[in-house]
Amino acid sequence: MSFEHILIYNILLAFSLSKTSGYIDPASISVIIAMIVGVLVGAGMTLRVYWLKIKHKLFSKK
Repeated sequence: MSFEHILIYNILLAFSLSKTSGYIDPASISVIIAMIVGVLVGAGMTLRVYWLKIKHKLFSKK
């Protein structure tokens, strides 16, 4: 094996999930929920902005 293969193997081994415990902190669950809500609200606002732009182009009288 070359040095690059050994280096990549060691990096992947260091970041593998097998070393983590199964405990999830309650604060991390609330952060995950806040992230999901933020993504949904952001997507909704983006859709609303583009919908208003499309509606304005379709129904505006010049």
